[in-house]
Amino acid sequence: MSVGGDVNKAKLNAARKAVEFITDAEVIGVGTGSTVEMFIKILSELGSDFRDKVFTASSIDTVLKLSDIGLKVLHPASIERIDVYVDSADEVDRDLNMIKGGGAALTLEKILTYYSSKRIFIVDHTKLVSHLGEKHPVPIDVQPYALRMVYSYLLRQGYNPKIRYSVKGKYGPVISDIGGVIIDVYPPKDFDPQELERELASLPGVIETGLFIGLADYVIVGYEDRVNVLKREVRSM
Repeated sequence: MSVGGDVNKAKLNAARKAVEFITDAEVIGVGTGSTVEMFIKILSELGSDFRDKVFTASSIDTVLKLSDIGLKVLHPASIERIDVYVDSADEVDRDLNMIKGGGAALTLEKILTYYSSKRIFIVDHTKLVSHLGEKHPVPIDVQPYALRMVYSYLLRQGYNPKIRYSVKGKYGPVISDIGGVIIDVYPPKDFDPQELERELASLPGVIETGLFIGLADYVIVGYEDRVNVLKREVRSM
């Protein structure tokens, strides 16, 4: 079997397991990405089991996919609470900290994550890393008016920023669902995720960062033949 086939099976296994976490929820938030697409596909196969639930989403793409299978989707602005949020991640470290934003939906993803009572993330095993930044840059969502100023600051700090450009489709920089421009940051290999999150989030013009620190309650890791459910340990101070 090809590596791609193995990964797809792993994603599907993680997505199936995630359904167990939403059966009692009334309001469900859904993220963005290829693993989330598999989660939505499973919801479509289950049909009427979820017709009486309310969904909200982190991107227009997910709104369309949920609506296409007949689910009730509300705009996040009309939602007061979210019982459970399901999303994927680009990288997950040993402490269940994550990098997200490969699909440029990081701001709404973080909003829905933060305000959810339970946060579930589904990944295949290739997304596990010993230190964040091993395979993916850290994306940030930047106010267009501040783009050059933020970019220049990051360059001076040695973060090797790259304005993300569309590979196909519309020409120009990648625009997030809330209208920001995505900059990918490549910090030094030994960076402290918490310190970098604080620094980037404090910059005027930065709307949000793709560092998700301490926000995962459970990470479901899919393998070709099994799943592992990892639970975040809450350490006392």
